Amino acid sequence: MKISIRYLVLAALVVFVAGCAAPAERFKVPEPIKPPRAPVVSDGDDALFSGGSGNAPGQLRRSETPTPPTGGPAIAGLDYSGSSPELDGEPISANLESLPLPAFINEAFGNLLGLNFQIDPALERKRDLVTLRTPQAQAPNDFYRLLVQVLAAYGVAVQWRDGLVRVYPSTTSASSEPPLVLSGRALPDVPVSHRPIFQLIELNAVRIADVTQWLRNAFKLDGLEIVDDANRNAVILYGKPDLVAQAADAIRVLDRPYLRGRVSTRLEPAFVGADELARQLIDVLNTEGYAAVLHPRQSNIQAATIVALPLPSANTVLLFAGSSDLLDHAVAWAGAIDRPNPVAGGDSLFYYRVRNTRAAELASTLNGVRGGGLARGPVRSARSSIDINAPAAPPPSAPAQGSAGTADGESGAGLGRGRLLVDEPRNALIFEGAASEWERMLTLIRQMDRAARQVMIEVTIAEVTLDEGEQFGIAWLAKNNIDRLGGTLTSGRFGGGQVDDGDSPSSPSGLTYLLDVAGQTRVELNALANDNRVSVLSNPKLMVKSGEEASIDVSTEIPTIASSTASSQQTDGTSNILQSVEYRRTGIILNVRPVVYSDDRIDLEIRQEVSEALPVASGAAIQSPSIFARSVSTSLSLRDGSSILIGGMMQQSETDSDSGVPWLKDIPVLGNLFKTSGTNKSKTELIVMIVPYIIETDAQAEEVTRAITRRLQSLELPADWGGADSDSERP
Repeated sequence: MKISIRYLVLAALVVFVAGCAAPAERFKVPEPIKPPRAPVVSDGDDALFSGGSGNAPGQLRRSETPTPPTGGPAIAGLDYSGSSPELDGEPISANLESLPLPAFINEAFGNLLGLNFQIDPALERKRDLVTLRTPQAQAPNDFYRLLVQVLAAYGVAVQWRDGLVRVYPSTTSASSEPPLVLSGRALPDVPVSHRPIFQLIELNAVRIADVTQWLRNAFKLDGLEIVDDANRNAVILYGKPDLVAQAADAIRVLDRPYLRGRVSTRLEPAFVGADELARQLIDVLNTEGYAAVLHPRQSNIQAATIVALPLPSANTVLLFAGSSDLLDHAVAWAGAIDRPNPVAGGDSLFYYRVRNTRAAELASTLNGVRGGGLARGPVRSARSSIDINAPAAPPPSAPAQGSAGTADGESGAGLGRGRLLVDEPRNALIFEGAASEWERMLTLIRQMDRAARQVMIEVTIAEVTLDEGEQFGIAWLAKNNIDRLGGTLTSGRFGGGQVDDGDSPSSPSGLTYLLDVAGQTRVELNALANDNRVSVLSNPKLMVKSGEEASIDVSTEIPTIASSTASSQQTDGTSNILQSVEYRRTGIILNVRPVVYSDDRIDLEIRQEVSEALPVASGAAIQSPSIFARSVSTSLSLRDGSSILIGGMMQQSETDSDSGVPWLKDIPVLGNLFKTSGTNKSKTELIVMIVPYIIETDAQAEEVTRAITRRLQSLELPADWGGADSDSERP
């Protein structure tokens, strides 16, 4: 009984220890990177003129001009006698019937508003009767302004200073009140004293005569004098502080540039001279009914809404208008006028800075189009001068009668003649020829001068260990559980046929592939990894420009004997052997060349090679390792973000082993009684999954970089690294 209890305790301890054992770490295949999708840029003029094409050479250029300074919003002419008090309280409803003027002032300011006030002695003798009714209650501030207006009709002025309302006879009548003036500047500070003052106001924009003439006509106020100071280009005001402050406000309204220059722009014509463009533009605008004038240089400008000032020395036309809409309309007409004259002779020089590609490649393509030939793809190098007058290629033989075009069905239409130069240090094009030819060619150049789209390629290279009864790892994936995940599965075999489940003995061998199952394939690979049946060899990611080739090379150079020859020299009677050694790369080598089309489809040319050096067998005649290589090369078309899974690269190995009692198992014949022999067979399949993503902008590339960085626990980028704001102003 004691023995049984001992065994039970021992068994329980074993179970407890086994339960506490840490589970084996499960391998997880990296999740796919999904960069943000960018909107597809539409073709045509919208794409051509987007992104600041106004600065493109070879056409009318528009640039900003300095803006005249303006002040803040303010109003002049509202208050003759200082500021108004800030009143609060309940709304006031008044019903004052035929009160003498002194009694009306006492009732309104003292009883209703509760303000301290002072009445001028001259008003004590007045017996004018005042009536005021307010059917609707008014706020105290509104009621105060109403009292000021009512008393002004009786020749009484009201002034608020330092908490005291001063009521005194007005020196002006209500009919001589100056007009209300809207200003863009703040009101000036005036002295608190009631004594007459002098104030000197210097003018910044206009002449003295323009200001004083308007002031003398508008401000017919007793006690205010206006004096010109021509030496300082200033105006001297003399009078009471309230009148001087009112006149100073009006001067600041008038002292500003004329409204005809409110908005302006600068035009640089490309085909028409500055004088000719300005003259024709004014004629067109006058015909439309606008008051447009050409700047008269020395004399004053007459009333106009648009003024054109040509500067022939700088080949520039300055346009001034009263509104932005009117200015944009004039610029649109200027662009229509600035066109090359098709009947004018003579050649000109035109310069174009290529922004997004190589100028030599553009020149090579244009040479084929303009010269009547065909450009057969990008050229890596180009001559510094390409003469369009010379044929791009030897003229082909005449086609048979009744046929058209070239023998292969392609033809190139010549767009004219000229000379195209490549400024390689500055990556620019120089065209020497007629302006009409340059204008026709410029549209094509702008369409071609676009940044090549980039492709980020994510590659997962894994090795799957197959069961003894399985023939194809991909067939196992297609047979097991993928249909449970939903969606469609398209499978096939390079060279024809379909992926078989591997159970039929007639299943053909070869390379298999699966399309558009990126997420599903990862689920199955994860399941295999959990069962220790898959080993991910590499998960590289690389960015490549459309049309260029990218490669990933993770390999080791292995020395191999290429040849052996017997030397004429001998050592101890034995001929020396001369061996030629070559180094061969073994490992993982991937070459990918993507081409992106306008509908977001990607053509991929893929070459994958996985190789390893096998150990040299003992006693081999050639002491050089054998290279075991598996490679695949294919070309296919995918959508942006879809995937391809390539498999079928098999490896099978067989290992004989024996184990037993040392020394005794090695005895011939009798040793079989002391050992166990076995044969281990293993079969693996190499699978490659490729997922391409189109990268349109720098922001997308930075987002992809951050997505990759988030997978790395030990690497952290600054929060402001490569943000969208940092490159939004890049040219």
